[in-house]
Amino acid sequence: MSRIKHAIDAPFSAAWIARVGKLILNFGVLELETYLWLVQLSEAPKKIPEFSKLPFAQRVEKIMEFVKSRAYSENWKAEAQKCWNEALDQAKFRNRIAHSPLTFGWNQEAEEGEPDFIGIVDLQRRDSSQNALASKAEMDGVINSIVSLATRLANLRTVWCSIRDARHESGTNA
Repeated sequence: MSRIKHAIDAPFSAAWIARVGKLILNFGVLELETYLWLVQLSEAPKKIPEFSKLPFAQRVEKIMEFVKSRAYSENWKAEAQKCWNEALDQAKFRNRIAHSPLTFGWNQEAEEGEPDFIGIVDLQRRDSSQNALASKAEMDGVINSIVSLATRLANLRTVWCSIRDARHESGTNA
C-alpha cells in the first residue's frame, strides 16, 4: 500500500487555500506591471501585441532593455533593475506553487489540525536549489514581498511617466 496520503477539499485546507490564492492573485499584479511598463516605456507601442505573447521572464528581459536605454537617472535605473530582478525571483517561487502538485505536511507524527507546511512536488525540476517545503511564514513572507514589489514597481513607472510627460511638454526627449 502506498504511504502517500492526500486530502481532497479537507476542512483544514482553508488557510492554505487563502495563502495560495493570495500568492497567485498578487503575483498577477506583477504580470500586469510587465504590460504597463512595456506600454509606457516602449518607443514603438505597436509592438505591444508581440510582447503580450512573451512569457513573464522574456517580458522582464525586454523591460530591462528599456530601463537601460530610457532611464532618466542612474538611481532610477538601479532601483528598477533591482525590482525586476526581485520579480524574477518571486516568479520562480510562484511557478513552483502554481505548476506543481502540493501536499500537506505536519511537524508532528500525528496528522492533526491545520498542516504546518505544504510540500511542493516539483516534477519538472525547475530549480533544485529551492526548498521542497513551504511554511505558513514563508508563504506569508512571499505574499508580502510581492505586494511591496508591485507597489514599488508601480511607483517607479509612475515617476518615469511623469518625467517623460514633462519632458514631452517642454519639447525634450525622455
